[in-house]
Amino acid sequence: MIRTCPIVLITLLGCACSAFAANDMYYTFGSDATDEQAGRYKSLGVTSVESYVTWQSVEDAGEGKWDWSKWDRQVEILKKNNLKWVPFLIAGPAYADPQWFREGKYHVPCRCLEHNTDNPIESIWNPNLPRYIERFISEFAKRYGSSGIIESVLLGISGDYGEAIFCATPNADWTFDIPGPYHRHPGFWCGDPYALKDYHNELAKRYKTITALNKAWGTRYNSFDEVNFPAHGKVNIKAFRYKLIQSPNAGDRRMWMDFLNWYQGSMTNWADWWIGTTRKYLSESPIYLCTGGDAPPDLGSNFADQCRVAAKHKAGVRITNEASDYAMNFYLTRWVASAGKHFGAYYGFEPAGEENARGVAARIYNATCSGANQLHDYSVNITESLPAEKAQKKNIKYLSRAEPDVPVALWYPGVSLNMVIDREPFIQRVKELRDLFDYDFVDETMLRSGALQKYKALVIAFGSVMETDDAKRIADWTKNGGYVVVLNVTKFDSVEADSETEKILLGSSNCRTIGNGAIERVTNMQALCTKLSKHLSDLRLPVYDMKQDGVYTTDLGTGRFMLLNTAKKDAIAEIKKNGKTISVTVPAESIADVH
Repeated sequence: MIRTCPIVLITLLGCACSAFAANDMYYTFGSDATDEQAGRYKSLGVTSVESYVTWQSVEDAGEGKWDWSKWDRQVEILKKNNLKWVPFLIAGPAYADPQWFREGKYHVPCRCLEHNTDNPIESIWNPNLPRYIERFISEFAKRYGSSGIIESVLLGISGDYGEAIFCATPNADWTFDIPGPYHRHPGFWCGDPYALKDYHNELAKRYKTITALNKAWGTRYNSFDEVNFPAHGKVNIKAFRYKLIQSPNAGDRRMWMDFLNWYQGSMTNWADWWIGTTRKYLSESPIYLCTGGDAPPDLGSNFADQCRVAAKHKAGVRITNEASDYAMNFYLTRWVASAGKHFGAYYGFEPAGEENARGVAARIYNATCSGANQLHDYSVNITESLPAEKAQKKNIKYLSRAEPDVPVALWYPGVSLNMVIDREPFIQRVKELRDLFDYDFVDETMLRSGALQKYKALVIAFGSVMETDDAKRIADWTKNGGYVVVLNVTKFDSVEADSETEKILLGSSNCRTIGNGAIERVTNMQALCTKLSKHLSDLRLPVYDMKQDGVYTTDLGTGRFMLLNTAKKDAIAEIKKNGKTISVTVPAESIADVH
């Protein structure tokens, strides 16, 4: 889910111009480009090389002592070989900051709530940090902004490696090489005084009076300055989270959601500032925010919100968490893809590390069938494995910029997922459902900005806890002709731990007509497939797959379908449209394209 090595990255397929074009498709894989390597990359269709341009790499000798010679040499190699550049601008992670800053008076370390212990990663609430980062971006833009060498820019803003997340890695690795070993683990990294002050300010802005906060939380604070985080200490934090579902209390739930809205919102605001500042100095270059993980609450990432702020600056998001299994990759990347499409942000996918030959085809399929603009791979995954290189050459023709037609949405239950400790049941449900039909995610952020309007059906298959206003939004969409199928969620309740959301959605029955639409509750996958197939057929939309067999189908629009067979034997898939059935033979562990 996070970058495992400081490798450089390469881009294939797509125009070599620096200005972004919406229909470009970039294929990237890593390994720094020497003269010798550049020839091989060129033969593979590579158009650009991405470098880890850390703040430390250019100003380590002292404040104002800039040294760009390392990157000047790389740029010269690229120009000589007619390749473009993707600089990965990184500041904030411990390895990416100069020693003089980490040891100086303006450094503010991250501090965990679990152990009240600091590490050298910069706190995103550090008020001294923005001006130094802006200096870094400005100096970079002065040197390379008009050089014509830049294809796109990737932003590394926080965390262990540079993703837009908090510290998440429990083990030692290459990021210790520069700063030395330090305290790190998955957890809540907001224990510094600047973070707490920002939390107080956010609560005051939300509630206006301490009386209103006490009423919502069931507390007795005398002022906002007395408020503390919901829990401290690893055991206490886990115990607090456990009772949110097992022994629900309206005050505890609201306190937790207010805390997470602030915590995740702080990372979104930090990303917003980074992208906006970079856009100020690099007005024409495509900009991607680097993000990672799978969005558990302690990482602080809301992928939909990150896509929203990227779109505001005509930028994009790269999610860095794929591996070899298609279904898992779908779970990890589809939220970014869905939100990117909705808000208008471009997006790309990157593996967390190694992948096998099957993963090469799976990732190409995932990128095209998600509507991505960019697919990254580490060069060693291809060039040091003959089976992987063969798979790449066989399937690269399927990598293209597409606009898939996806009429079904799956509810991404952000509120529920922020409360539960074990997310595995949701992950397994996502993977099972994708083997039946293609779909996008719609979460609360997307719902509140009208995302459901473009979908014909909504499946709710996990997440019993829902904000009352969100249940009303779903019901209103249903009134206007929407169709909702609820699978194995036996009863909804609100953040306030009452049954209001159940009443809004289903009343007192398991099948309810609301205006021009309907909401139905089913208890098994077969019933879900039957209901959904009929609904899509009635709308004269294609019906495909609907069986769990390791074969995946996507409607790419204009009569084109793409299929992936992950099984070890050939399979026959059926596509039904306008009363006709098309049978497609998909070879084992391969992609098929049907026009």
